[in-house]
Amino acid sequence: MKPLSLCLVQMGDKGLELVSSHPKVLPKEVLTEITYKSMPMGAKPGEFVSSSVSDLFYSSYIFSLPREDSRDNICAIIAIFSDMKYNIDGIRKVFSFLIKELETKTLLKLDLMEEILPNLYTGFSKGNIRIKISSVATISIDFETKEEEPKDETTDLEDDLWK
Repeated sequence: MKPLSLCLVQMGDKGLELVSSHPKVLPKEVLTEITYKSMPMGAKPGEFVSSSVSDLFYSSYIFSLPREDSRDNICAIIAIFSDMKYNIDGIRKVFSFLIKELETKTLLKLDLMEEILPNLYTGFSKGNIRIKISSVATISIDFETKEEEPKDETTDLEDDLWK
């Protein structure tokens, strides 16, 4: 479940803007198109969107970024893939868990999100994510990326019959 790139997008003064991407492997034009499509009009925090741009596929999780001086800002974290065969539900769960954990620890800040993108990217490749945020805050997520072995249906039927 290794993405091509992870991106962070926010609502800026002039509309949606790309804050950061890791690694920087995609052309600017593609990132611009994904930026504009990653957060549909009227999107609300907690929503999850999946779609495609050209031959790339992406999933974005929309969240609210607290601000002290004005109203909260709306942002999205995006995973971009070269193939449609990725675990969409797994991406949603990882992004949702990450944002909720950062909110719980009152650490949900734009600069911190930018800082953890490389660790998050590496974690998707390895199948487990461990992000040390401070001396007292660490976020760990373990997930399986291997497919389940097909079950022997005859054994299952036999078990069901003799219950």
